[in-house]
Amino acid sequence: MNIAMDLSQKEELEIRKSIAITNMKRLVIGLTITALMEIFIIIFHDLPGIRSSESAGKWIYISYLILHGIISVLGLYFAVYFRIVTKRELARSISFYENCVYFILGIILLSITLITGLDQFTTGQIVAFGVNIIYSGLVIIIKKPYNNIMYITCFLTFIIEMIVFQKNKDILFSHLMNGAFFFVSAYFLAKFVYNNQVSHLHKNMKLEESNKKLQYLSNYDLLTEIPNRRYFKEQLEKLLMDKHTTCKSYIVVMDIDFFKKINDKYGHPVGDEILKQFAKLVEENITSDDLVARFGGEEFIIFISNMEKENIEERVDSLRKVIEKNEFKVGDTIIKITSSFGISILDGAGELSFEKAYRFADEALYHAKESGRNKIHLIKNYDT
Repeated sequence: MNIAMDLSQKEELEIRKSIAITNMKRLVIGLTITALMEIFIIIFHDLPGIRSSESAGKWIYISYLILHGIISVLGLYFAVYFRIVTKRELARSISFYENCVYFILGIILLSITLITGLDQFTTGQIVAFGVNIIYSGLVIIIKKPYNNIMYITCFLTFIIEMIVFQKNKDILFSHLMNGAFFFVSAYFLAKFVYNNQVSHLHKNMKLEESNKKLQYLSNYDLLTEIPNRRYFKEQLEKLLMDKHTTCKSYIVVMDIDFFKKINDKYGHPVGDEILKQFAKLVEENITSDDLVARFGGEEFIIFISNMEKENIEERVDSLRKVIEKNEFKVGDTIIKITSSFGISILDGAGELSFEKAYRFADEALYHAKESGRNKIHLIKNYDT
């Protein structure tokens, strides 16, 4: 990126893409206005000049016409072209569109520089050169080496034109000094604008990345990398609002049997690893319509939807069997565990409905443990 900043390849591509989009949006407006102005100049300046000039002076207005025509035609073409470019096309070939931006900008700046040379035969002004070269550095975000190529080429062309076409030494000296000022101003302005834009975009990307991390930390359990209690309840509410079904939904509360003994025997690091493997195993054995979360400690919760009451026990029991048969390996140690499940029906959306269902599921879990653990229990007195 030609700036003293540590950027990953992904960050650099995103910044280049963002700059290309910004440049094309600005050029769509700028080129459209410029093209219309050039057409106006052709109609009311160049063509009348050709008709009224003597033969010796016609070449000046013909040259004006050619240069103004180039700017108007290319301006309109690229204004339309940049307008219809999609982000998908841009992502596939960022370099191509970057080069298109710098190509049309370079052509216009060089054409205006040549027009400034012709102005020495008519108005004797260099305003067009100065305004456009500085304006380009301010509005268009130009990176190295393109800024060097464009500005140095235009400035050298300007110097040659002034020496060849401007015969008044005092005016020549003034134009060269002013031209040098315009060149230096545009060059450093373009460099400042580019570096500032890259820095700004990079800071925004870092801020967005930090926000995503904070969002993740607020929604997911760091140990097991599955949703936490808060996010579970938030997503559950959305799921219940979106679902239109006559089938019942269920809350399943589960925990690992005798988990404290595992911690006491093998240590908490092993216990943490068991929790991670357990969460992954549960995730792998539920459907995409289900939602699982860690509710705290060794307790997990599952939301199961679109299932009739006569099938829910079979469904949960199949998960219980998967856990029972699984070997949890931590280092060289293989640990077998079981889990108990409490099931309740979730009747409707809302915080109160969930809290009620959770209470009954927790009660059902207590019954499952009291009856010997490694069991499931569907609470009977919550039959809605």
